[in-house]
Order: sequence, then structure tokens, then C-alpha cells
Amino acid sequence: MSGHCAKELSAKEGLMKRSALIGAVLAVFVLPALMSADSSSINFEPPAYVTGSIDNQNGWGGQNPPDIPINPLIDQEIVTNVGAPASFGAQSWRISNAYTSGSFGDMPFSPSLVNEAGETMAKNGDGVFTFSGGIRQNHFEVQWAFTSADPTGSGTDCSPTGLTCSYLSMAPDRGDGARMSYIRLEDDFAGLRVFFDDYQDRSPHGSYGSPLTAAPGCGPEDDFVETMVASGLDRKKAHTVKLAIDFVDGPRNDVVKVYVDGTLRHTGTTWEDYFRWCTESGGGTGTAASDQSRTVDSMIFTVRGGQGETHPMNRGKGFLIDNLTYFSSQGRCRGGDGDGDFEDDKGGHRHHGKFHHDSCENDRGRVEEDDRDSGKHFESTSTDSATFTSNENSQTLTMIGTGLHDGLPVAFTMVAVDNGNLAPGVFTLILTDGYSVTGSLVNGRIVIE
Repeated sequence: MSGHCAKELSAKEGLMKRSALIGAVLAVFVLPALMSADSSSINFEPPAYVTGSIDNQNGWGGQNPPDIPINPLIDQEIVTNVGAPASFGAQSWRISNAYTSGSFGDMPFSPSLVNEAGETMAKNGDGVFTFSGGIRQNHFEVQWAFTSADPTGSGTDCSPTGLTCSYLSMAPDRGDGARMSYIRLEDDFAGLRVFFDDYQDRSPHGSYGSPLTAAPGCGPEDDFVETMVASGLDRKKAHTVKLAIDFVDGPRNDVVKVYVDGTLRHTGTTWEDYFRWCTESGGGTGTAASDQSRTVDSMIFTVRGGQGETHPMNRGKGFLIDNLTYFSSQGRCRGGDGDGDFEDDKGGHRHHGKFHHDSCENDRGRVEEDDRDSGKHFESTSTDSATFTSNENSQTLTMIGTGLHDGLPVAFTMVAVDNGNLAPGVFTLILTDGYSVTGSLVNGRIVIE
């Protein structure tokens, strides 16, 4: 393989080269014992968690078997919160990069889901061990809250030449370090920062057939691409990161949506084509049996870099992690949110519309509409169905249910259209009492995903 395939992923992680990632593939370890649910929600509160190392608490640990513990030199522990955001409760998990290494097996892994997620042919083992299992799903979501564990300090120097930077990375994983995505947090002087990395196979693309046809997928034009998705975040407040991943069979088509504090910041892809086309990952043979992506069922938290106490000034500091939730499912969650003013297409009356729906929430959503000229008000009381449709340029959400129009019961149909950046969104509401309105937004937003 050409030397061009030794790609830099993160300067903050000791100029980690792509070739170094082979450790994720060759490590002869497996994930922590399978849990009994398809979702996991962890808030690190007592009595389930006690202060001290998280190792061996409720399924946390290094890779197992062979029952590798979390490296005791890593600066991590469950701590009693003092001055932390209220949403973090009485306890949180604190971890810093005071000690770093280039390993994977002794880094902290979260408990595994019963059902893994990944493409149909994604690998959940290395031919010797099976790292994840259950009924394979094609969607994985994870969200966690974080803040600085040193909020009264000044932050650290995370400039390209900074030597004190406090950082932490995390990724969806099958349990052996074969990461399928990547987030890095940094506690900079100017505020908290969030970075996302994906692997991009640019033209000429890798393809099945032979090592020669696979090689263009790991050529000089291909690389891990890093995007800063948030910066300047308040170091004293709680923030959230969410990854929503759709695993789509075939190369170059997985979708990763990155949210920070509830707002979509970036849409990218996974590391599928690194595993598919790069020989150091076990791919690049040109055969479909060997050249496949990886499954995920848990999270790995890493403090990678040079071996040893590389950032002693950060010991006892770092980040607080809390309210960690993740799940696998068949079919991605879809959602729609709208809140804005519009004029109807009949008499130019002024209206305000508002709606919300998330296919993964138990609550089926809500719809409200106000006719600013007549004073009439509608609000839903029950949503019976919600349907998403898409074309090349727009996304549409149709919600059907019942509600109250000026206090009287009616059935409703709401249709919202997200035209992206091409045109204003469109809101339509039809009620069984004869009221109907359609109009384009003049301010506000309609977002359908």
C-alpha cells in the first residue's frame, strides 16, 4: 500500500496515522458481556454507580474476554458533583487526557446492546472472536451530555501548537476498537469545541473485483476529513452531542447526522470505506467477503496520544460525561419541527404554525395554528399517523389526528414541506369543520429529516 494511506486523523491524538488504526482490527479481544436490552440509558447515579473507577461497574470495562480491565493509569472516575449543571444530578463520570496511549483494548467501553447495528454484510468479528451480535439493525443513535470538569479554570491551549490541550474522543464501536465514527471534545481557552471525523473515498473510487480495483478507495485523494461542528461553547454549561447513523448496504452511502445542543450541525458518513478499501484495516482485497464495514453495539471513550503522562496538568480535570443514551433500531428515526409565520395563499391573512414529530418518541407529536386576523386557534390533542415522503429537493411530513378548533373537536390533516435552501417551507392545515389554510413561511423554520 502506498505511503499516502498513512493518513493523519488528529493532531491532538499524537499525530495518529491511519496505519495505526490497524490495532483496532488485529486486537484479539472482544466486547464486554452482552446486556439484555436494545437500548441503554446511563446517568451514573447512585446506587447503581459508586464513586471511583468505572471499571467493572454495570458492564463498563476494557475488552472482554480476555477480561482486560480499563488501564488504571487512565485518569477516570465516577465523581460526586459539586457545581456541575443541575441536569447532571448527584454524580457524573469524569475523564481526562492526563495519561494517554495508542492502545484500544484497555480504554473504557460502555455496556453492549443486545442487537448490533450495521450493514447486512458488515463484520462483527475477526474470524476468531465475535464482538457483537443479536438481530442486526441498520440504525444506531447515541447522545451524551458533557461539560468541562474544570469550569472555573481558564481552559487549555488547543491551538495547533498547544501542548496543554484537554481533549477526549468517543466513537460507536463493536467492542474491539473498530470505530465506525468519531467525535472529539476539546476544552479550549475560547470555549468547548466539538470535532467530527469521517472517511471519504473520493474519485477514483474503490470497487470490487481485485486488489487493483479496490486500491483507488485508499489512494492519495482519500482521507479522514475533520470538521469542527461547534466552538465557543460555554465551559460552565451542559451541552449535548448526538450521532444518528444510517448504515446503507454498499460503499460510500452511510449517513451520519451530527447534532450539538439539539441542532443539526453536519451531515457526513461513517468509516465504512476505510474498512472496505484499506489493506491495513483488513480490506482492499477486492472481494465482497473480505471488504466490508464493521458493526457497532457500544461506545468507546479514548484518550489517545503518546504513551504515558503526557498532560499532567489535566489530571483531576478533563470532562464530565452524563446522560448517555444509545440504541439500535431497524429504520432510522425521522423527525419534523416547524415554528413560524406565514401568509395564506387566498387572502393574505397572517398565520402562525407550529408542529413537532419524532418517529422514535412515544409521544406522536403535536400541531398548533393561529389565524392572527380572525383570532381562531387550533391545537392537536392526538396524532393518529405521521408519514414522511421525499424527493430530490424536498421533504414532506403529513400528520393526521384530532384536536380542538376554538375549543370544538375536529379532525385534522397537516402537511409540512421542507424545501431546504431552494424555497421557503410550506404549511397546510385542513380541518373537518371546513377550515383550511396553505401558505409559505415568511419567517421561522420548517425542518424535516
